Amino acid sequence: MLEKTIKTLLITGFLCSVSLPTFADNGAPDANMPVPADAGAGAAASNTNDQTSDTTANTDAQSSAGLNTAAFQQMLNNYFPLTPDQIHQFKNVTAQQQQANVQPPGNAPPEGTSAIIPVTLKPGGIMPIIRIGAGMITSLVFIDASGQVWPITSYSIGDSASFNVQWDKKSGVLMIQGQKLYAQTNVGVMLQGLDIPVMLNLDIGQKKWDYLDYIQLDQNQPGDNNSPLPVAQAPGFLTDLLNGIPPQGATQMNVSDSAVAQIWSYQNQYIMVTKATLLSPAYSSKADGPGSQPLHAYIFPQAPEVLISNFGTIEKLIVSTGASNAS
Repeated sequence: MLEKTIKTLLITGFLCSVSLPTFADNGAPDANMPVPADAGAGAAASNTNDQTSDTTANTDAQSSAGLNTAAFQQMLNNYFPLTPDQIHQFKNVTAQQQQANVQPPGNAPPEGTSAIIPVTLKPGGIMPIIRIGAGMITSLVFIDASGQVWPITSYSIGDSASFNVQWDKKSGVLMIQGQKLYAQTNVGVMLQGLDIPVMLNLDIGQKKWDYLDYIQLDQNQPGDNNSPLPVAQAPGFLTDLLNGIPPQGATQMNVSDSAVAQIWSYQNQYIMVTKATLLSPAYSSKADGPGSQPLHAYIFPQAPEVLISNFGTIEKLIVSTGASNAS
């Protein structure tokens, strides 16, 4: 009993000796109560941590955006490695290369020409050369001495791999295309009513090529009632005159109607090219071009006046000395 009383007194005295903090009525801490030294530092540290977190978040966002931009740019570079200017330059160079590939060798493309090529079937004649262009078509029309188209019945070519031949049976035209840059062969053409072939040399690779040639034989077709008499072979310079080339040394004369005829003085005679028919003076030789209204080339004695039939109309041409010479 005494022991319990002593313990109670001791505990009561200890509690009374301890000072407890007092608080105002509003529940705020006492102003006189000491503040721990690390309290302000903790608040500042808390604010700094918040700012650091915000800065880190912004930095992470910027870094992520930069990575996205770099990845997008890398994708563009992978899909479109060339700039627009480089693409245009590439297209221009490609076009130049393609243009150079299709052009034949040489500094300039070959020139296409047309001509009347005389052919004789007599022994000792020279086989004419037809100039074919690589990838180009040459049309051959066979005509007789009077300028009428001579129908083809068949043909045979030596090198069919280098020369592609098409025959239009309706019009009687033989079309030949060169398949290589350089090649040579010959072709034999059988004409209606003719027992021997007309032989022609074909050559690819010359500076000029023939786009249309009239192969004119020195005789008429069998049974031609328009020209029953055999026609003598005209000199070669008359054929050249039909092609627009006067003989070297010929002097062109003045003609009262140069739209109807052209006349040259050559070897003390006159030579004339016209679509009209010469009536006077009498001609000694004549060459005819192809077509329904062909050109005619005549040789006749020199005279101050020439009488012609211009499609049924009789006309007189006055001839006087000219001033130009053919070179």
